[in-house]
Amino acid sequence: MSLRDIEIDPSTYRAADEVRQIEWEANIQELLEPGHAVVAHGGTLLTIDHTEQQFVLTLKDDSGAIVASAALLHHTLRDGIREYVEIVRQIAGLDQEGGGVARLEALDMAKKATHDRIARTLKRELRPLGIDHDTARRLFTLLLSIRVDTTRLHGVHGHRRIG
Repeated sequence: MSLRDIEIDPSTYRAADEVRQIEWEANIQELLEPGHAVVAHGGTLLTIDHTEQQFVLTLKDDSGAIVASAALLHHTLRDGIREYVEIVRQIAGLDQEGGGVARLEALDMAKKATHDRIARTLKRELRPLGIDHDTARRLFTLLLSIRVDTTRLHGVHGHRRIG
């Protein structure tokens, strides 16, 4: 079954500036594209609560009843996020310096591989939600943008076509 809506906890959402809120809404809409936000258990709403220590993701059905829930400690993603952000920064540096195509291709492949690795971690850690790999990839993009101000990271969205 596919999700129909995703909500970020109101205190986190209100604390963010308008640019970040717009980015979160875009990431949510990408996740909710038909056939992408696939979850088990018949849940239609995913709520994301963000604290200093963790994300708590709760899957609810149409009546608002909790179907599944999972806590994701920030340290679980810490190293992957650091690696991903560093790759993005290197790509942005090459863009500004006019770096070589081969180096850009290698960094873009590293970015994709890191994204896939983190998606596998999310799929495993969020097993109670029953998400597939594609959903986990897109969910990582949303969680990353909540955890890190990605509006300040040039090149964080998408992968490049080189050549």
